[in-house]
Amino acid sequence: MIPYGRQSLNEDDIAAVTQVLRGDFLTQGPAIVEFETKLADRCNADHSVACNSGTAALHMAYQSLGIGPGDVVVVPANTFLATANAAVYLGADVRFCDVDPQSGLMTAQTLEPVLDCDVSLVVPVHFAGMACDMKAIAELVRWTSPRAKIVEDASHAIGALHRDGSPVGSLEWSAMATFSFHPVKHIAAGEGGAVTVNDPELLEKLRGFRCHGMTKDPTKLTKPEEGPWYYEMHDLGFNYRIPEASCALASSQMNRLNDFLNRRRAIAEAYLSAWSTCDIIKLPNSEDLHYSAWHLFCLHVGLKNDSLDRADWMSMLQQRGVGSQVHYYPVCDQPYYRNRYGCDKTHFTGAFEHYRTALSVPMYPAMSDAQVQTVIESVLDVASQSKPVVSHAA
Repeated sequence: MIPYGRQSLNEDDIAAVTQVLRGDFLTQGPAIVEFETKLADRCNADHSVACNSGTAALHMAYQSLGIGPGDVVVVPANTFLATANAAVYLGADVRFCDVDPQSGLMTAQTLEPVLDCDVSLVVPVHFAGMACDMKAIAELVRWTSPRAKIVEDASHAIGALHRDGSPVGSLEWSAMATFSFHPVKHIAAGEGGAVTVNDPELLEKLRGFRCHGMTKDPTKLTKPEEGPWYYEMHDLGFNYRIPEASCALASSQMNRLNDFLNRRRAIAEAYLSAWSTCDIIKLPNSEDLHYSAWHLFCLHVGLKNDSLDRADWMSMLQQRGVGSQVHYYPVCDQPYYRNRYGCDKTHFTGAFEHYRTALSVPMYPAMSDAQVQTVIESVLDVASQSKPVVSHAA
């Protein structure tokens, strides 16, 4: 079975982890600093703060901005649970916005109806590896919700480019960007996350929240005379530290990020070319080829002219040895959020249409050319099984 995604490891990665295991530090050592430096440099950001998951990265970013009870955080309905959950952890309320039904992205047009002066934070999600139009979103937020900050959820998008060519994570239009290093992402750390940041005050808050709110900085201690063993906790924090071995793995993988991106784009180009004349499916925008990081290749199937529904497609691809996945069921309609806020689906027509037809097919750098060809032929074969759908006039 060809999975929809998986990690791509080599002997250099194994050697990097082994070196840590043979060294002096298993946590809070030099591998973390090395990885944070590589990530910040890659994103053209001043700093990055690594942590143990993408969820932790979101929680840290929101907390550093002071998000809490009474605040409203806007997130797209099409995202993973953590984008919304991190706000609720802090006592804030979540307000969902719709997305474009084809791309699954928040746009200025889908965001505008939910913005007002109560909004404290807006979190665009760079779904599938394609960056939202951050300039348009930032300009809208500035005029409509002037006190609101912006944090980019870039869990899918390390290596992606904005339309002006700047890297995602460079923060021209946001306060911070968060990343995930789960095994199916571009960079695998086992589990891991990070926040890119330019503001020194936010940097200090992120680092403190990552480690129980503790500090040993002599300039901040209330009792500096106690001695070198002494530390203080000035704020509540969590243990969101990332192990050295995870950072060593991620740092080694960063050395091959360009190779990973090039391979993903080559696979995407092959898919786009092979399926361009298949009118049973909808494809991602080919103009995004060199901007997207292609974390996912998301087809749209089960369209009105297709006698097969999405479940049929998934089953028939599986029979041909091709795995697939669905990203995502709209978070606004998850039982927790539906019970908390209600969910009027007429406000989220784009998200539900995207969910109804979205199907992610295999996309990862370790795919062989033969596997890519298997996916191409399998999709075309399933498409050929669809019967014409005849509409009957009333």
